[in-house]
Amino acid sequence: MKKLTVMALALAVMAGSAMATALLGRSATVNKPFQAFGWLNLGYNQTAVSYNWTTGKYETPAGFVTTKTTSCDGTLALGLLGSLDVDVVAPLAMKEQSPNKSSGIGDVMVYARWGVLQSSLLPVKAALIIGANLPTADKDAIPAIGDRTTDIGVGASATTVSFFGFAAHARAAYWLNGKLPDTDKKVGNMIEYNLTLDYSVTKTLTPEVAVTGYSRAQTDSSGTSLANTEVSQHVVNVLLMWKPFPMFVIRPKVAFPLTFVSKGGSMANVYGGLDVWAFLP
Repeated sequence: MKKLTVMALALAVMAGSAMATALLGRSATVNKPFQAFGWLNLGYNQTAVSYNWTTGKYETPAGFVTTKTTSCDGTLALGLLGSLDVDVVAPLAMKEQSPNKSSGIGDVMVYARWGVLQSSLLPVKAALIIGANLPTADKDAIPAIGDRTTDIGVGASATTVSFFGFAAHARAAYWLNGKLPDTDKKVGNMIEYNLTLDYSVTKTLTPEVAVTGYSRAQTDSSGTSLANTEVSQHVVNVLLMWKPFPMFVIRPKVAFPLTFVSKGGSMANVYGGLDVWAFLP
């Protein structure tokens, strides 16, 4: 019974995360050969509403139990020869869903980016991405820190050069999701995206607006799709990049759910976060 409870909570955790995954976290500019990159992505949210499949709206039903999540995704990357870089993401989280609490490392992600267009003479830079989620989360954690499936993702990203201070970013990926451990349930495949527009006010200050989200197909159980298990969630993000030193960036951010175009799972009223990253050299 405990295993079934953990797996049900794992699906709820996935449904409640309205952000794009770390696979789409970086721009289309890849690391230079042997250049190191470190990134801490801090976040906090508290689920406030749950999707009602009967009314087709997000509501707060009687007895709704919120999930509080404090997270810190740590990324380390290294540039290789041939316009390649390799990234490893360790997601740490503390979760509380009364009366249960959990903390630890989630499902580690590894991915590689190949810069197919990287010349500064071109109007657009582009990269192809391939990655995998590995089942490293504690299988007994309640609430679940990760779903412990092995997933494969492929994607692409593009970034324009600055035009009158404006630059645009477009990223998308498709995930082939795996089976929940010790069950016959396969998590539905997923599409995610990130569309960002930024404006350089000064050399050190750049505000950004982004729309991010994902759509995940229904969970499959022994070849049968389970009704009302699909999820499509989208948020609008407001971010501010501050570059106090060369090769070092601090970026506070806040996101608001677009419930009118979302369905399934639970969502927070607001998502807060802070990014800090640096390149060496």
